[in-house]
Amino acid sequence: MDWKHAKSLFIIVFILINIGLVVVYFNKVNNSIVQESNAQSDVNFAKEGIDIPQLPEYRDKKMQAITGSSKSFDSDELEGVYSLSEKDTKINKDIDADLDKDSKQSSFKSFINKDAFKGKDYEYKKNNTDKNKVVYEQNYEGLPILNNNKGQIVIDMDNGKAKSYTQTYLDKLKPGNGDNNNKRTIADAKTALETLYYNTYLKKGDKVESVRLGYYSVVKEIGGQVLVPSWEVKIKSEKDGKTDTKTLYIDAIKPESTVLEES
Repeated sequence: MDWKHAKSLFIIVFILINIGLVVVYFNKVNNSIVQESNAQSDVNFAKEGIDIPQLPEYRDKKMQAITGSSKSFDSDELEGVYSLSEKDTKINKDIDADLDKDSKQSSFKSFINKDAFKGKDYEYKKNNTDKNKVVYEQNYEGLPILNNNKGQIVIDMDNGKAKSYTQTYLDKLKPGNGDNNNKRTIADAKTALETLYYNTYLKKGDKVESVRLGYYSVVKEIGGQVLVPSWEVKIKSEKDGKTDTKTLYIDAIKPESTVLEES
């Protein structure tokens, strides 16, 4: 047998074997990374001692950032007796309708639709905890403008009876400009909670009281606002015998980005 040919053949076989081993190794590494990532993202909140409600589902929901600005009201647009404040951006009005704490929400909504400016653009805020107020939030494409005092109707209750309300309105709501602001599929609610868990905002013994999808303002300027698709998560915690409730906002498109706390 020719030694030179044998040597060349041996080298080729050796190289092929090493290439094969490298491929096998990286396949195992990649599989390991995927498995670890999947395992990491699948949190069993019950086992972690975290109480969560039934989570809302939005299958293949696509959203994008929007912009808007506070509306300055004009007397030609309003009816009845009212006053304006905050540079004409807030309506103040007494209520003479028979509404009290025992009235159905449909009764409140009928009143809002009839009496308020573009009342049909507002929906009842279910997770409001102030018993002396009934809050309606402005909506955009069926989702609420979250925790925004520039797009709300707040009804003041006195001894269980509706006495007056204030109203603000975000005008000219539309998709924000920019090449990177195309509609994108949002992360689901569980992913938002997992983001809070892995960043230690959500801990053992905590109770998630509500989870909502909507638009949260990340830029609040006099001239306008930028609102991004966000998950709103309200968490109740017990520490040293004291109860603490906080509300956090997670970017629904990029949940790994900054978590914002209610301000």
